[in-house]
Amino acid sequence: MTQKFLPDGWTRATLGEVSLMGVGGDKPKTVSDTQTENCPYPIYSNGISNDGLYGFTNECKIKDESITVSARGTIGFVCLRHIPYTPIVRLITLIPKTDVLSAKYLYLWLKNMHIHGTGTTQQQLTVPDFRKTDIILPTKEEMTLFTDTITPLFEAIWENQAQNLKLSNTRDALLPMLMSGKLDISYLDL
Repeated sequence: MTQKFLPDGWTRATLGEVSLMGVGGDKPKTVSDTQTENCPYPIYSNGISNDGLYGFTNECKIKDESITVSARGTIGFVCLRHIPYTPIVRLITLIPKTDVLSAKYLYLWLKNMHIHGTGTTQQQLTVPDFRKTDIILPTKEEMTLFTDTITPLFEAIWENQAQNLKLSNTRDALLPMLMSGKLDISYLDL
């Protein structure tokens, strides 16, 4: 597609031009399987289950709303990250330049791409190659309108996820007590 086929005011750029791109490093020294007061920050790695959650740690490396893309194994698995976290292993992180685009727009753009790696033995996605990937950007006004429209939807999703986590934790705490007979529910009219 050439520039002349873009709507008026829209532009073409590369991911490297519109985002700060990096790759996750080694696993932190302090790791907890559960979120605690001392380890409040999620650690994300390549992986699909639980959105790549590896565990929790005491320090975060990424504080801005950003996108992660699995670069090896489950290549192309894209997640929008809205809370501070630490990426590890071969997880590519894209922090959008917010004067050009929003993280939500970048996330949805990447979700609709077929992202693939290179290599014969084990496929991998490299930062230098991924930086060259094209993206089409609407005007600043349209980007603002899009982001303002879609943000409440993402906030509702995140609130539902937080409520589901609380309910799961409550279930996990009550179920053993119920099974052992320590919790009497005979008075309930079920």
